[in-house]
Amino acid sequence: MSLILIKNGTVGKADGAFRGDVLIDGEKIIEVKEVIECGDAEVVDAEGAYVVPGGVDPHTHVSLTSNERSVSDGFEAATKAAIWGGTTTIVEHPGFAPEGSDLAFAVDDAVNKGSGSSYTDFGVHVVFQGNNIIDEEELWGLVLFGHATGKVYTTYDVRMTDGQIVPLMKMMERSGGLLFYHAENDTEIRRITSYYEKKRMTGSKYWPLSRPDHCESEAMELILELAKSTGVPTYIVHLSTSRGLKSIMEARAHGQKVYAETCPQYLCLTDELYKTENGIDFIMAPPLRKKKDCEALWKAVASGDIDTIGTDHCSFSRADKVKYGGENVFRSPGGVPGIETRMPILFSEGVMKGRISLERFVAVTSTNPANILGLQEKGRIEPGADADIVIIDPKAEKVLSNDTLHQKVDYTPFDGMKVKGFPSHVWLRGMPMLRDNSFVAEVPSGKFVKRFL
Repeated sequence: MSLILIKNGTVGKADGAFRGDVLIDGEKIIEVKEVIECGDAEVVDAEGAYVVPGGVDPHTHVSLTSNERSVSDGFEAATKAAIWGGTTTIVEHPGFAPEGSDLAFAVDDAVNKGSGSSYTDFGVHVVFQGNNIIDEEELWGLVLFGHATGKVYTTYDVRMTDGQIVPLMKMMERSGGLLFYHAENDTEIRRITSYYEKKRMTGSKYWPLSRPDHCESEAMELILELAKSTGVPTYIVHLSTSRGLKSIMEARAHGQKVYAETCPQYLCLTDELYKTENGIDFIMAPPLRKKKDCEALWKAVASGDIDTIGTDHCSFSRADKVKYGGENVFRSPGGVPGIETRMPILFSEGVMKGRISLERFVAVTSTNPANILGLQEKGRIEPGADADIVIIDPKAEKVLSNDTLHQKVDYTPFDGMKVKGFPSHVWLRGMPMLRDNSFVAEVPSGKFVKRFL
């Protein structure tokens, strides 16, 4: 691999942006400063553009099968779309394992699926289930192998009870790992859903009503109280409400370590969409919320109160949503695609519209996820870091649609959104993936990355 010199761009770093140059040698960044001269290097002129670290998506479901229904893409198609959007590393949440399986079952399955098929580098979260026995020795082995994080659900059939979560918190801390939480009040959701189904109120407009904002904040407050009693840090996935944000802020004010993640859909879309003709497109958990929630979350991204922005990418097709949930929305597979649109939307709606600084954009899309999730060589433009680099052209404009994107799914929840600012170049560990708006990677070259906190 030859030397590559990226010149004259605005170099985006979480701790300060500046106009300068970046020199790549092989897989690594070797120099970053205002002016670099290197006669042997291939020069890429980034005049008028932004040079940022490759995106790190902390929350994907690219290979999910649930209730014998599979997402539309899989590792190869999803990670190719991720590259188009400027994301060079993902961390995958596997689906649930069969009852009685050991912890490694779902993790090994995801690693096997991604190996040789992924265009991005990838890590894998452990997934904990209430219907499976958790062996501490096995957990230690998984964390030592590089699976530093694990996810707990407080809803769905495999949810964990308080009595299971507390010992797991202590176990995970002893192993050197970090727990993530999908926080929703399952009892309340089931109660409301049952009521709507009995009344045959099963259209998409009832979906957000079945999972109201207090379901998120109540579950979150319980988790935070349990974490307070054990003294362990907490990571909340896909925060969707201002009420949930308030709960996190109150816990932090009392000295707790809490990481907060949100997603572009909770920043840019509202529950009014459930009343539209294609309302079933937006079936996800938690659901879309009110405009006031979007505004509160944007402010929290800008202030640093939200640490990361993931996608919760889960590309069940519109066709399957209609097939299974057309008569009863509560039977629809849940989730939306977003792996390609995360960084362009955040740049366009955030940086270009003055909601967030370039530094915050870099922090929430790359640097913070890398630091929190244990991706030690990722997420920063500094000597010694992996040469995962994106050049964003702020003049590039498109209207998002199924035709203008590369995701392997039959719709986008952001259909019709005008976005300004797209990657023109992407490198993964120094390998060109996107060059002058053309995809140039011939085969998937992403690697499984071990993560240590």
